[in-house]
Formats: sequence, C-alpha cells, structure tokens
Amino acid sequence: MLRIDKKRIIKYGAVIGLLVFLYTIGLFGPIEGFVAGSLDPLTEKLYSLSHGLRTAYNKQANKQNLAAEIVLLRERMNELTVENTRIKIIEEENKSLREHLGFLTQNEYKYVMANVISRGDIADMSGRTETIIIDKGLKDGIYSGLGVVSSEGIIVGRIVDAKDNISQVYLTNNGKCKLAAAVLSSGKTSGVVEGKLGLTIKMNFIPQNEEIKMEDIVITSGLEEMIPRGLVIGRVLEVIKESNEVWQTAVIEPMADPEDLIIVSVLLP
Repeated sequence: MLRIDKKRIIKYGAVIGLLVFLYTIGLFGPIEGFVAGSLDPLTEKLYSLSHGLRTAYNKQANKQNLAAEIVLLRERMNELTVENTRIKIIEEENKSLREHLGFLTQNEYKYVMANVISRGDIADMSGRTETIIIDKGLKDGIYSGLGVVSSEGIIVGRIVDAKDNISQVYLTNNGKCKLAAAVLSSGKTSGVVEGKLGLTIKMNFIPQNEEIKMEDIVITSGLEEMIPRGLVIGRVLEVIKESNEVWQTAVIEPMADPEDLIIVSVLLP
C-alpha cells in the first residue's frame, strides 16, 4: 500500500506557496522580462513567416476559386446562349408556320410544307444563293416543275429535281429558273422572268407597246399548268426599251431573300 510522506508534501506546498508569493510581489519581473525579450525576435520572425505563408496560401486558394467560378460562369453563359438561340429558332419557325397556314388557307391551295436543309450550289464559287434543298420529295407527292413559295406567298422558285425524301429548288434569281409572268398594274403585260447574275431577275419578251413603270409589281401569269396566277415575284427596278428591238425588258428585284427562307411550301396542282 502506497505510503504518503506528509513531511515531503508540506515541503512542496511551502515551496509552491513561496514562489506564488514572490511572483505576486513582482520579484520575478526582471527575469520574466529578460526571457520574454530574448524570445520576442524569434517569435516575431516565426509569426511573420507564418503570416506570409498563410497570405500566400489564401491568395493561391482565392485564385483557384476565382478560376473555378469563371469556368462555371462561362459554362452557364454558354448554356443560356444555346437556350436563347433555341427559343428564337422556335419563335421564327412558329411565325413562319402561322404565315404559311394563313396564306395557304386563305387561297385554298394544296401544298406540302418543307424545311430548307441546304442553301447554295457547291459548284458555285460566287457565294450567291441560287439553289436550296428541301426535306420533302417524291414520297410526299413532289415532282419537277412545281412552284415553291415563302410564308408571305411570294414565289421563290420551282422544283427542278426530286428524290424520294429531298428535292432541289432553283430560286427565281437562278438563270435556269423561268416563270411566265405578268405586270400587276396592267394585267395584260406578260413575259418570261429568269434569273440574272444571281442578284436580280429579268423579264423578257415584253411587247414594245406595253407600258411598264418603276415599282410595278410582277406576278405569275397563270399561263403555266403547274404555277397558279397571282403569286408575287418582285418589283420593277428598271425598264430597258430599245426602239429597234421587238421586245422590251424589265429588271425585277425579288421580294424574297433566299437567306431568310426557313420553311417553304410546294404548291400542288
């Protein structure tokens, strides 16, 4: 059994009490100051080093956090851009569909609606759009010669080649696209329109005695079996009339921009 030495405990207690008393009255002040003074420079250096390391670490961590936030913001911005673009495309398509349905219903045309899936001819290096490809073909009742109109009811071209599921369309500014036309103001002036340099349309074979004015509207004449009368082609920009010629010619500006074509309708007989 552990024996307790009472005398030793009393001695230790007395020593501790004396030390506490001496510290209380300030006797250890000089010694404490000396030790503290000796340690202060080292402590200051250690603190400075620690603070510097902590600051550098925080800066690096902040840079990494900032870089991560920038990446997330860019990803979010891209997502919003894609979503906004998708909404705009849907709005444009819906607007075009409403216009198509309004025009076609009002005029009681039989038609096949199609999406434009390609513009231009690969072999054409001019950069002008004179040809489009649509996503409807023979299986949908489409064949060569049929007229193609925009949502506003403007004739934009005609089918020149139809496959099972796609068709090629020559636009009105294509030199290979020809349409029987008439000037709306007179109702009698007729001729044939065809593309000119991919920019405008020219109306040929107009009798010299017919009067044509600038800004006159040119429409389809209905003299072709597969193209109904009254489809707008364009507006007269210039009249070329030579006294020694049998025919006069009118330069026509197309009223439909090929680059705006998203959805078109092929008119059926």
